[in-house]
Amino acid sequence: MTIRFLEQESDYLHPGSPSDSRLFHADSSDQIRVWSPQMGQGYIQTISLREDLSLVIFDYTTNTTLINTLDKETSLEFEFQLAGSAPGQSSLAPHFGLGGLNIRPAQQRQFKVEIFFGPSAFVTYYQLIAERLSPQALNLFHKSVQALHHNQFGHPAASPQAALSQILTTTISSPPNPQNIIDHLLSAPELLGSDHTIQQSMTPEMHQVIHQIFGCPYSGQVRRTYLERKVLDLVALKLNALEQLRSLSYPLNLEDLDGLYEAGNILARQLQNPPSVEALARQVGLNRFKLNEGFHHVYGTTPFRYLRNCRLRLAQQLLVTSKLAIKEVAYRVGYSSCSRFATAFYQKFGLNPKVFQLQINNRWLQQN
Repeated sequence: MTIRFLEQESDYLHPGSPSDSRLFHADSSDQIRVWSPQMGQGYIQTISLREDLSLVIFDYTTNTTLINTLDKETSLEFEFQLAGSAPGQSSLAPHFGLGGLNIRPAQQRQFKVEIFFGPSAFVTYYQLIAERLSPQALNLFHKSVQALHHNQFGHPAASPQAALSQILTTTISSPPNPQNIIDHLLSAPELLGSDHTIQQSMTPEMHQVIHQIFGCPYSGQVRRTYLERKVLDLVALKLNALEQLRSLSYPLNLEDLDGLYEAGNILARQLQNPPSVEALARQVGLNRFKLNEGFHHVYGTTPFRYLRNCRLRLAQQLLVTSKLAIKEVAYRVGYSSCSRFATAFYQKFGLNPKVFQLQINNRWLQQN
């Protein structure tokens, strides 16, 4: 299987035309980027609605598995995925201007709508999100911000709000130390359980608004006004879904929620020797049925898949930041069999861990 490591966006994306027949609609002010035929097919369309708000439509498929660097500007992202690794899911995530790595599996269509709020609107919407999270989920969200602050500035902030304020108002001249990222993941392993996104199934109302966005009949300023209204409607639906998630009629009281978050922490802290589902349920004071159902409610997956996500996220970080052999990485994250580790890594990221490691090593050699 062919793997490509791409350093710059210009390696695989080129300027496109608003008259491209694949677009649902376009204006001369839109930024259209199309995939190089050698890398894939499709487009990315960015529609600037105002200074701090953009709508981006992605529809592409890569020919080969691509590893590329990410350099996202500070923003708050709302994502609605129509096709890809999590079709029918909506999520949100804060970005703080840090680089990273992205793996794009070959022959997997990515079709999604993303909404980005810039720094001037970041705090407002971050607060709206925080108000709609359960205390346990909010604590995890705040931990990720605190860990990021400690990584960037070398000391803890007085509060999550102070951490967020300093992150948003300080320009970072150099990327964070990758080893610090590993250290913070190990010191707060519950952060391994997700990619700091809040993911839920899209509602019929969300699909309807997206259909209206795709079918926008206007142009010029009227088009931007219409799309801005629809984008804010879509964000409001996501916020409403968060509110409903917190107050679902599913029989989870605060004690149950505490037990479920503690169960997630236990799995993240015991990657090499995790308890069985039965033992985990007893440890946190829940029965097996409530543990399994509760994991779907809180984490959107099963305890086993949650454990696997923790293992593979740490494995990816270790492969990027260390010189450990594949066998040692597999052991560190809880796999006694290299073949099972390789299979799980491939299923999640679309490539073999050894190939991934070689690509990373080649990149560092080229840079030094």
